[in-house]
Amino acid sequence: MPRCQGNNTLLPLLRKLSESLGEQQAKNELRWLIDHARKDIGDGISTLQHTTSHSAGHKSARLWRDQPARSADEIQRDNDRLTSVQKAWLRQAIADRTERHKPLQYIIGEQQFGKTNIIVRPPVLIPRWETEEWTLRLAELINSHTDSVRDSHLQKGLGDPRPLNILEACTGSGCVALGLGSELTDGSARVLGVDVSDDALQLAMDNLAFNQMLLGNRIQFAKVDLQQPVHTLPEQLRFADEAKAGWDMIVSNPPYVTPSEYRDLEADVREWEDIRALVPLPPGTTDPQTVPSGDLDPSGMSFVVQLAKLARELGLAGRDRGEDTELRLDSLPRLVVEIGGAEQAQSARQIMHDHGLNSTEVWKDMAGTDRVVLGYFK
Repeated sequence: MPRCQGNNTLLPLLRKLSESLGEQQAKNELRWLIDHARKDIGDGISTLQHTTSHSAGHKSARLWRDQPARSADEIQRDNDRLTSVQKAWLRQAIADRTERHKPLQYIIGEQQFGKTNIIVRPPVLIPRWETEEWTLRLAELINSHTDSVRDSHLQKGLGDPRPLNILEACTGSGCVALGLGSELTDGSARVLGVDVSDDALQLAMDNLAFNQMLLGNRIQFAKVDLQQPVHTLPEQLRFADEAKAGWDMIVSNPPYVTPSEYRDLEADVREWEDIRALVPLPPGTTDPQTVPSGDLDPSGMSFVVQLAKLARELGLAGRDRGEDTELRLDSLPRLVVEIGGAEQAQSARQIMHDHGLNSTEVWKDMAGTDRVVLGYFK
C-alpha cells in the first residue's frame, strides 16, 4: 500500500522546479539539492566540507544527471529524513533557482574540480566540466614530460630539474591554477594566476586557502590587466618574492563568447556571471551596451590574439635559455587556450602561427566539440 504523501514537502518543490526546468532536469537538480542539504545544512548553517579523495569533477558533474530519478517512495524517505531547517533551505533554494534564475552551483556554493573543491560565488565564473577535463589532461601531459626529464637528470647524475613556471591568464575562481597545483608532481611547477577582477582574485585566494592541504606545488595570484600593451606586462608578471620570472607556459580559459552568442545565453548565465569572463570586451568596459557595435569583436578571438602577443613578448615562441635545454621545452605546449568550437579552433591556430608558435594541436571535449588549442615552438 503506498505511503501517505499528504505531508511531503518535496513533491510541491519538485513540481515547481519541473515547471521551470523540465521534469528530468528538475529531478536531477532536486537530487543534488537534497544531497547537499543532508550533508551541509544544519541549524541554519552551511559548511563546505573538504574533499581529499580523487574524483574527476567533470565525471561527477555529468554522471549525476544520468542517475535514475528518485521514485515516489524515495522522495518520501528523503522527506522523512530532512530536518525542518533543511526543508526551509530547500524551499529558499528552489525559489532562487526558479524565480531568480540563480545557478545551481551558486546555491550550493561549491564545485568539484579534480582533487580540489572550488568555492563559487557570484559574479565569478563557475568552473565548467569542459575546463576541468582539459586541465586534468594537461596535467597528465606535463607529468609525463617532467617525469621523463627527471629520470634523464638522475641517469646523468644531475640534480632535480627546476620547476616549470606556468602563467594562468584570466584565473577567475583559481580552479585551473589550483587544479594544476594539485595534479602535477610535487615540486615540478609553480603557477601564477592573474585576473583583473577584484571579486575573482578574492575568491581565488579563498580557494587557495581552502585547498592548501591538497597542493604539492607553489600557487600565487595577482591582479594584472592583461589588456594593457604587452610590452608593459613582463615586469608585472612575476612571483611575489622575485624581481622577474621566466615563463615556460601560458594557460587560459579566456573570454571567447561572441556578442551574438551572449544574447542567446540562458538567464542563469547572463544575469549572474561576470560578462568580462565570457565576452572579450574593449579595455575598461564592463557593459557591451555602452560599446559601439563596431568595436565589439564578432569572432570572440580578440583575447586569444592578446595572449598570443603576450606569449611572443615573454619569449615562449622561440626562447631557449641555456638551462632549459635539459627541460626539452619544445615537447611541451607554450600556449594553451580554451575556445568554443571548430571555427574558433581554426582561428586560434592561425593566430598562434602568426605569433611564432609554429605547431598547433586541438583537443576535443567529451562531447566531441573542439575545446582547446595548444601552441608549440619546435
